[in-house]
Amino acid sequence: MMIVTTSQRTRLFLLIAFFFSLPIPVLLAQKNQSAVVQNGVIDLSAYSYHSTEPVLLTGDWFFKWNRFTDSTGVVTSPNYLPVPGDWHTYTHSATLFPQDLGHGTYGLRIILPDSGKIWSLRIPPIRTAYKLSVNGKVVTQAGNVATDPSMKPGTESKVVSFLIPGNEAFVLIHVSNYHFAYGGIWKSLQFGNPATISLSREKALLTSAFMIGALLIIGVYHFVLYALRRKDRAPLLFGILCLTAGFRELFNSGGMFFLVFPETDWFLANKALYFVFPVGVVSITLYLECLFPDLFSKPVKKCILALNITFFVVVLVTPATIYSAVGTLISPLATLECGYFFWVSFRANRLRKNGGFILFCDMILLTLCVINDTLYQAGIIHTYYLLPVAVVVFALCQSLLLAMRFSFAFSKTEALTVELQTANHAIEQMALRRQEAERRKGIEEVKNRFFANITHEFRTPLTLIISPIEHLLQTAESGANIESSVLHHTMATIHRNARQLLHLINQLLDLSKLESGSLKVRESQGNMVNFMSEVVDSFRITAESKGIRLLFQPDRLPEQLLFDDDKWGKISYNLISNAVKYTATGGSVVVKLATCPLQADGQMLLRLSVTDTGTGIPQENIPHIFDRFYQIDDSRTRSFGGTGIGLALVKELTDLLKGQITVESQLEKGTTISVECPVHQAYSDHPVLQVSSSQSLWPEVVSMPHEQAPVLKTASSDPLPAILVVEDNHELRQLIASGLSRFYRIITAANGREGWEICQNELPDLVLSDIMMPIMDGYQLCRTIKQTPQTNHIAVILLTAKTASESKVEGLAVGANDYLTKPFNQRELQLRISNLLHYQLTLRKFYNHQFNKPETNPLPAYENAFLNQLYQALEKHIDDTKLSVEDLAVTVAMSSRTLNRKLSTMLGMTVSEFIRNYRLRKAAGLLKAGYPVSETAYLVGFDSPSYFGQCFKELFALSPSEYVRSVLSEN
Repeated sequence: MMIVTTSQRTRLFLLIAFFFSLPIPVLLAQKNQSAVVQNGVIDLSAYSYHSTEPVLLTGDWFFKWNRFTDSTGVVTSPNYLPVPGDWHTYTHSATLFPQDLGHGTYGLRIILPDSGKIWSLRIPPIRTAYKLSVNGKVVTQAGNVATDPSMKPGTESKVVSFLIPGNEAFVLIHVSNYHFAYGGIWKSLQFGNPATISLSREKALLTSAFMIGALLIIGVYHFVLYALRRKDRAPLLFGILCLTAGFRELFNSGGMFFLVFPETDWFLANKALYFVFPVGVVSITLYLECLFPDLFSKPVKKCILALNITFFVVVLVTPATIYSAVGTLISPLATLECGYFFWVSFRANRLRKNGGFILFCDMILLTLCVINDTLYQAGIIHTYYLLPVAVVVFALCQSLLLAMRFSFAFSKTEALTVELQTANHAIEQMALRRQEAERRKGIEEVKNRFFANITHEFRTPLTLIISPIEHLLQTAESGANIESSVLHHTMATIHRNARQLLHLINQLLDLSKLESGSLKVRESQGNMVNFMSEVVDSFRITAESKGIRLLFQPDRLPEQLLFDDDKWGKISYNLISNAVKYTATGGSVVVKLATCPLQADGQMLLRLSVTDTGTGIPQENIPHIFDRFYQIDDSRTRSFGGTGIGLALVKELTDLLKGQITVESQLEKGTTISVECPVHQAYSDHPVLQVSSSQSLWPEVVSMPHEQAPVLKTASSDPLPAILVVEDNHELRQLIASGLSRFYRIITAANGREGWEICQNELPDLVLSDIMMPIMDGYQLCRTIKQTPQTNHIAVILLTAKTASESKVEGLAVGANDYLTKPFNQRELQLRISNLLHYQLTLRKFYNHQFNKPETNPLPAYENAFLNQLYQALEKHIDDTKLSVEDLAVTVAMSSRTLNRKLSTMLGMTVSEFIRNYRLRKAAGLLKAGYPVSETAYLVGFDSPSYFGQCFKELFALSPSEYVRSVLSEN
């Protein structure tokens, strides 16, 4: 037993409907079988008056061209013209661009079966003007007949009845056409008894009404579908197609529109009829593309749209004689378009696309009917009623296709909804996991940044503690005496940095206590003005050393207040420390203290504000400055150090005191941070706080003067190598300089940019640089040195607190010769510097020796890019006796001083010696090749052969003649 699936049943139903629809036009064509008009006469003597089938008056009628005459005139010297048919025979116009303008007289003699009967004649709308007479009596007319363009076309379909007394009737029709491309009676006339003709007309009108109604209903229905599901444009486009097809049928079949609106202007109505054609083609094009976008060619689509839009414009701006003739040109192109649509449907069916089989069946019928319509437009056939039937069948089948598509989309939507809900849940879970991962990543980044910063903050004071102690130990071991001033300065440095370490550790402990809730408020009685004055005074030396004006401006406060001195001390210390740190030389820091009554029980609000004229804070960063470990500038080139915990501690201590903190800041103008906390007036039973500088509750703030470390002023011939120390911490920079100044000429710089300027001017033998510095960091400085031809020979040691292997790899990747971490051993630093300089000296001696040999082996290229440039310049001017040091320096874009310094470092010789020795080495090659001594001297740029011989002997310990003899003896 064969099982038929739903898809197979659908295909079977469509095939049956399709094959049953094919005979419909044929049956319609066979319903009106009749005799044929021959030589202007039709014999209906055998026709039954009571027949239910009308007679089609087709055949060769009498015809007179460009004459309106009577029945006698049309029969005299008769000419014949087929009806239905056009006037091409007389106008000789083209089939695809007809211009059948003119007028004429049609005549037909009808032999009737009975006499004294009433007969009827049905005339279809032919878009021209005519006047119909029967046996010399005018029966009806359409429009106004004339022999010039003053005629007015008529478009309505007419049925006329008349009494024929005898057995013959002579039908005479005057036809004129000056406004339409087609001329003549190009549709068939029906003849019969009044009942038969009326019934035939009613059937035609009902059929037309059914097709129009069906198309309009289908169109509106698909507009509703589109409103329910706007994502799919196919119902909208198909609805437009159905409405345009219904509109065309309303104007075309039987002229129903003119029956309802007989007074409608012919010119506007005809334009409206022609408008629907390009609109329909555009609609079906976009509709098919919407169904099968992957099968539809974009270029073909653009061509079809352009063609039909052009035709739409032609209809809009030209008269009927033009656009109706252009319509005959469009018809073959429409056949090609329909053929392309058929090809798309064929491919869709072959690829088993959803709805492809339905479209394929539809397009077979539609393509055949479009071909029929094209032939009808050309006047080849007259079955004009086939296309409306095909359009209705097409609309019904496509409605089924879209219904299936909508149903499939609806069921798919339900499934997709379930899948979407599942996917949304999965996405939410993934988003939560991603947020958690990002949160953890952010925490890790904050932790890494914090540990990097805190490590840097710890290692710098540790270096300033360990290095002086090692220096003291080495001095003690050597038995040398230590001056008291040196010892005092060293111990002060150790003490100051130890207290700085203690302060950092205390801050971390305070944060830990705040988190655990173990940090409590403990009030004591004291003079708040004196207390704050002590805090401000501890910053006086630092402020003066930086050239900053530090002011303390207290209001009138009660002499004794109850306040937590530990919390207030840490808050004020961190605020003033930040203000001094971020204020440039010449600026000012103002500390204000004021109170205002808060409640009647003796509690008041104490306000501490610190205002500076520093760099300011960007508005977008202000909400985050109190976050733990937050740094506005996390780069290696930030201008100020810090851990990101000072202001966070201020905020949490302020919250602990039940106060609030506010920030006002403008970039490059300054910042004001205010803290407001409640305090109480003192009572006699509270312990009194005694504030003194010897028992201060905050770290001691001491700053060394910002003078440069001493630099030895030596001549250019000084054998001491020059070392540039680049370090932003003044004390550490001074410590390194003092430890190396006994062995080297020391130059110092406070940041990378300053160090680079010194490198260009001084060309030191070695650069010792920190990494985390303001303006330009150590990596950038090292990269710049190594990528610049004037300085790429300089050795670089990176000195930093960053110990991660990635940091070391990054430092070595930019060209650093060595890498040393803080805290470092002074002896280790000295040995690393010594080894690097000794290596440079050994390499310099080796290349100097190689360069001064008389052999012709390739010259040494210690720095290929630079030395090869010099070799090429010398080779080009080898015989130029006027070549100077300045000329060679210009060639390599350096000053003569810089070139001298670079060559002295690389080869151990001056530029003059380099030029002379290069020429002598070249001369040795020429002598060995057999050139005479005198000629060789001139070839290598010497003015005098005697001076050439003297220089040759000084360099190679042989005169030119002795050298030639030694070469000959070797050979």
